[in-house]
Amino acid sequence: MKKDLLIDSSGYVLNILEKILDSDIKIDGIENIPKNNPRIFVANHFTRTEAIVVPYALYELTGKKVGVIADDGLFKTYFGNFLKNIGALPKSHPNRNNIILGEILTGKKDWMIFPEGRMVKAKDIVKMDNHYCVRIDNEESRVFTGSAFFALYSELLRKDYLNKKIRNITKFKRKYLIEDEETININETMIVPINISYSPLRNGENFLKKIAKKLFDNIDEKFLEEIEIESNIVLKSKTIIRILKPISLHKMLKESYGIELNHKTTIEGLRYDLTHKFMKRIYENLTIRFEHIFALTLYHYPKEVICKNHFKRLLYLIATKVKQDCQLFEEDLQKDIINLISYEKYIPFNEILKIAIRDKIIIQTKNDYIINKENLLNKHTHNTIRLKNIIRVILNEVLIIEKMNDIVKEEIALCSKQINSKLLEILEKEEQEEFENDYLQFKNIDNIKDKRIGQPYTFTNINSNKCVIAIHGFSSAPKEVEEMALYLNYKGLNVYAPRLRGHGTVAEDLKNRNYKDWYNSVSRAITIATLKYEKVYLVGFSTGGLLALLSSKKYFLQLQGVVCINAALNLKDMRIKTILPAINFWNEIVSSFNANTLAKEYVDNHPRYPEINYDKHYVKAIMQLKELMSKTRKSLNRINANTLIIQAKDDPIVNITSAYEIYEKIHSKNKELIVLEQNEHVIIKGEESKRVFEEILNFIVKS
Repeated sequence: MKKDLLIDSSGYVLNILEKILDSDIKIDGIENIPKNNPRIFVANHFTRTEAIVVPYALYELTGKKVGVIADDGLFKTYFGNFLKNIGALPKSHPNRNNIILGEILTGKKDWMIFPEGRMVKAKDIVKMDNHYCVRIDNEESRVFTGSAFFALYSELLRKDYLNKKIRNITKFKRKYLIEDEETININETMIVPINISYSPLRNGENFLKKIAKKLFDNIDEKFLEEIEIESNIVLKSKTIIRILKPISLHKMLKESYGIELNHKTTIEGLRYDLTHKFMKRIYENLTIRFEHIFALTLYHYPKEVICKNHFKRLLYLIATKVKQDCQLFEEDLQKDIINLISYEKYIPFNEILKIAIRDKIIIQTKNDYIINKENLLNKHTHNTIRLKNIIRVILNEVLIIEKMNDIVKEEIALCSKQINSKLLEILEKEEQEEFENDYLQFKNIDNIKDKRIGQPYTFTNINSNKCVIAIHGFSSAPKEVEEMALYLNYKGLNVYAPRLRGHGTVAEDLKNRNYKDWYNSVSRAITIATLKYEKVYLVGFSTGGLLALLSSKKYFLQLQGVVCINAALNLKDMRIKTILPAINFWNEIVSSFNANTLAKEYVDNHPRYPEINYDKHYVKAIMQLKELMSKTRKSLNRINANTLIIQAKDDPIVNITSAYEIYEKIHSKNKELIVLEQNEHVIIKGEESKRVFEEILNFIVKS
């Protein structure tokens, strides 16, 4: 952190500034900042802290101070010294415009301007007569063109200077407060648009607001509102600063420069078009978040009541379309979003739903959500909307983006049957493409598996409405469960063998995967199966057994039972129990000394079926297996599905205590433990596997 900008006589203020400036900030598009040009940054305006955070972040990137125009009142607060240090000017400064023009001409300092003119707390922007307007308490006003004025005028002055049209250089420099030793930058002024957004955008009490209430009597409600919103952003949100492609003025000015027009006429003819151009870029380059999709779907949905499953699947379809058609979206549309439709908690959904219920935008019943459009659209007032209806603020951000509205309208027109059909197509395609892409990534590694080993597959029986999801083990592939799948299919069942991410290709593919990737693969498989079949059984071998158990805590009506075979809860293998954790610890030590060449990444593996299993175990992957074991153990008391536990008595890999622990801790009313007199781990292959298959079939028939 560049402390020279934080000089203040009060350590208290310094601490607050450090807290603000050290908040979670994500900057995209750094490559769009012109290197040698004088720059005017223009951005949307939602919070007071933007006048501190964004110039500071830009200063960190470029090493050049970024001036801002701030309310006079801010210079009388504790932040006054900081604002002076970054080169901010109060609105009422008598030489404000000439100072700005002089610093742009020389390139001495960059400038940042908020064309909206004030904080737009509702984010309510409309387009009228091809101009963007800010709407505050039902009154519209055009976005200000001051930034366009500074850009155009500075460029016209620069051209005059370079073309020797300035008669009195001394007077010229004096007017624009340019020091004698300073020179005019020969590069053109460029406007750099910036979109600022927050993820997530939330209101609610926090300790800073509580402290303010205790420290000060009779605090203005407007001030309290700003403390609540902005401190929540600092404490709980990520600030996303998206730097967009710069706008050159040369093309705009080329036609007008040299014509017998004075500068005022030229600027008046161009400033509105220029402003519209960069504001369009700012508004349309919003980083799309899940909460945007949620709010926009509520807005466009034509009915008052929507089924819970239908709503979640609709949101998933829209999110998928956004990822296909829009380049700018937040990671919450990527990470674990399968949980939204796989009968699991999806945190972004739960959080925004909670707010919608709190603000009476949604009423929740057992199977449906009732939408209150009147409450959704309630704008309240400029100084209360962020507290009383934050979802409307979120909605306003995307209402102006035509592409987003078109996507939502297209998807909500589908009926439930069409949504389910489309969703199934998307998920099956995603699973296949995921394998193809992973395989392609490692195709040049010598020991890559035959493609048929890792390929997910389904054995169908058109006369059955039952499906077995057969889940393979660690460092293995769907091929491992093929004998079991063929047997059960022959007995009249549909069998679906998904691929766990990182498996069925090369060991390197598993190196940087985590257990959540494997779990999400099963979640997707469950969703696919429930879209096609009325009854579903989870049958997992070894690590697949852990995933089957862990997945059974999902609540879906189609789940009929769970089978875990040699589930890897407690291991006998001393390498995994003691040596690998020690190696992992050693790797962390050598990494801290930047001695990564001394790290040991993997241990050799000598599997019974080398054509299927990997020949080495990466330490990182094993540690993820241990995480999965721990996670499953903690979840056992939440399992109440019909469960069959099969364990080989003398399994050389998995300790028999695994089976007993699972049996004792799960809360299933219908549970059975079968211990087989076998001394192999992979008991689902080979001559003795038929007994295992028969027990599974009997369990399915009974449940």
